[in-house]
Amino acid sequence: MDLMFTFPKAEQHAFFYEEAHLLLISWERDDKRELYRVADQQQAVLQLDYPGELYRERVMELIKSIFFISVQEEADTNKYVLAAYFHMQDQAYAVYYERDANPPKELIFFRVAEDGHGYGLDVIEDVAEHQSVAQEIEERYASFLHIQ
Repeated sequence: MDLMFTFPKAEQHAFFYEEAHLLLISWERDDKRELYRVADQQQAVLQLDYPGELYRERVMELIKSIFFISVQEEADTNKYVLAAYFHMQDQAYAVYYERDANPPKELIFFRVAEDGHGYGLDVIEDVAEHQSVAQEIEERYASFLHIQ
């Protein structure tokens, strides 16, 4: 028996954590978040699997302060959601798409840095690092994130 579940009061956000394709389901009311591994995808249907408590705790601890962000751009503040988190040359990076854009128009990315209260984001100012990260994102995630 194939069942279909929907959570009408929850937001669902698929993203990558390294090579794992994950789904975060979030309820604003109680600040409740659940994490599942995307085991398979057939068009718009995702087959989900529980990733295990230790893995879930580790990922949630890392992403809790960086999953949803707001970025001040000129006169506007835009909201973004995590699309991918990965390491390259012993440095962590986070890729974001605009939260309310459907379909997303652009991706932005930051260097992930550990601070005293968890994790934060740093702007990548070095041109060579920026180009290297952009190339890595394209190689890893182009087909999933619709990069052209």
